[in-house]
Amino acid sequence: MSILSLVQLKKNKFRTKETLLREESKEVDDFGDDFQSFINDLVETFYQHKIAVGLSAPQVGVQLKVSVINPNKHDKPDDTLIIVNPKILSTSGQKDKKKEACMSLPHYQGEVVRRTKIAISYQDRFGKKHVLETKGFLARIIAHEIDHLEGYLYIDRMVENVELEPAEFFSKD
Repeated sequence: MSILSLVQLKKNKFRTKETLLREESKEVDDFGDDFQSFINDLVETFYQHKIAVGLSAPQVGVQLKVSVINPNKHDKPDDTLIIVNPKILSTSGQKDKKKEACMSLPHYQGEVVRRTKIAISYQDRFGKKHVLETKGFLARIIAHEIDHLEGYLYIDRMVENVELEPAEFFSKD
């Protein structure tokens, strides 16, 4: 296994369209050994970054529809969720405005409105199909990561007329 390099933009490039982060990723159709090796590397990379609660393949320069998610990774590493080829089935609940940040847009955060509940279909790392309904923080993380797979960044969803602000929780990990 190995640690993969993150695709990170400088603030003056956050809105550029000339980046892999702005491209829609490809669906995974081969769940073989190479893909399993990549998943292992993606998970290891995710765990190297203390503040990360999610990491998507485009963030390491791989245009595949796969994300690793775990908001409690330090307490419950076995709860790591790997979603492959996710599709949003529905969003519901109240609109909720919270600050979001991103490993690919380091040192800044901004307010984003998202629904509090989400239902998705996805495949696990071996190709088995699942449906997941969740709410709260996990729903927000999943929506954020699916945005990465579709070529969107949280700054595209920010509340209008609100500026990015420094995020002090980014460290040199």
